[in-house]
Amino acid sequence: MKKVIYQGARGCFSELAAQKYFGTGIKVYGVKSFEDVFETVWQNHGVIGIIPIENSLSGSIHRNYDLLLAYRYWIIGEIKLKITYNLFTNNGARPAMIKEIWSHPATLDQCRTFFNANPRYEPIAVYDSAGAAKLLREKRKKNAAVIAGPQVEKIYGLRTIEKGIEDSPENYTRFLLVNRKKNIYGGEAAKTTVVFGVQNEPGILFRCLSIFALRNIDLTKLESRPNVGRPWEYLFYIDFKGSIKEERCQRALEDLNENLAFVRCLGSYETREDK
Repeated sequence: MKKVIYQGARGCFSELAAQKYFGTGIKVYGVKSFEDVFETVWQNHGVIGIIPIENSLSGSIHRNYDLLLAYRYWIIGEIKLKITYNLFTNNGARPAMIKEIWSHPATLDQCRTFFNANPRYEPIAVYDSAGAAKLLREKRKKNAAVIAGPQVEKIYGLRTIEKGIEDSPENYTRFLLVNRKKNIYGGEAAKTTVVFGVQNEPGILFRCLSIFALRNIDLTKLESRPNVGRPWEYLFYIDFKGSIKEERCQRALEDLNENLAFVRCLGSYETREDK
C-alpha cells in the first residue's frame, strides 16, 4: 500500500488531491509544514510527497520550487484539482455572532471579494485551512468562522453558512507528487520540468527558449527564482509537454547543457485533471 505525506490537517486539499490521484488504496499522513513533507520523504524510502505548486488565482508556491531544488527529488506525477471554499461555523453559532474568520493566508487571499463585501469580519491567518476547521471545532468558539473546502463539514461536524466564496469559480491548484526514486513517464499525457541557471548576458534567455521552439516543444510554464548566494542572478524553471524519453526532448536538453553550466531535469511525469 502506497504511503503519501502532505502538509496540513485531515480534510485539506492536498489530502484530497492524493486520494483523487491514487484512489482509496493508500495511507495518507499530514504534517505541519512543506519542509516536513520533504524531510519525511527523505527519511522514509518509498514514501511519496504531495505538494501544491501553483494556484490559478494566487500564482506559484515559491517555497516548494526552492525545496524541489534543495532536496533533488523527482517529480513523478501531477494532478489539477478544482478548489471551492465554503464558510463554516460551529453548530449553534449565528452569522451575526461572527467577528473573526480563520484560514490559511493563501485561502484568505483567494477570497478578497468576500472580505471586501463583509468588512466587519477580521481575517485571521493560520497554518492550514483544514487545520483552522479542526481548531474551531476543538475550541468550540461561536464568534469565529473558518474558510475551507466542503469536505471539512463532515470530518469536523461543522455547519456550512455560505458556499463558493472564492473570488472566481475558475479556481484550480496544481499538485505535484515527489519521490526519491526516478520514474520517467513516456505516455501521451507527459509533462517535463527542468531547472537551469544563466549568467546575466544579452539574449541568453531567448537562446535557451529558442532550443525548445525550434523543436516545436510546447512550453507551458516559466518561473524564475533567485539564485541564492549569487545576487541578481536567477534560476529558471520550465514545464513543457513531452517526455525525456522522446528524442526531440532529449536533443533539446543536450543543447541546453552545451550552453549552460547548470541544468537539471526534475522529472517527466503523467498529468491528470480531476473531473
